[in-house]
Amino acid sequence: MNQNYDRDKLWEFPADICFKVMAVNRDGIDLEVLQVVNRHVPTNNLPKSQPSRNGNYVSLSFNIQVTSKEQVDALYQDVFTVDGVKMTL
Repeated sequence: MNQNYDRDKLWEFPADICFKVMAVNRDGIDLEVLQVVNRHVPTNNLPKSQPSRNGNYVSLSFNIQVTSKEQVDALYQDVFTVDGVKMTL
């Protein structure tokens, strides 16, 4: 099923989103990802952290408010500069 949609028409800014990052579970990964998120969306909130069943990976969830498509794109791109980040949602 091929879905063609205009992403710009789906978003209304400002928007409250849950930004999720899946990463290798290692010491300090949460603070490194938080540092990147804070560069784009200043927040005082620590992420909600959920380790995988075997503890090899961790899911980090940030409830943030974004103000533009460019901000969202930059955040998603920048978070992959953190060593161990595997996926974002």
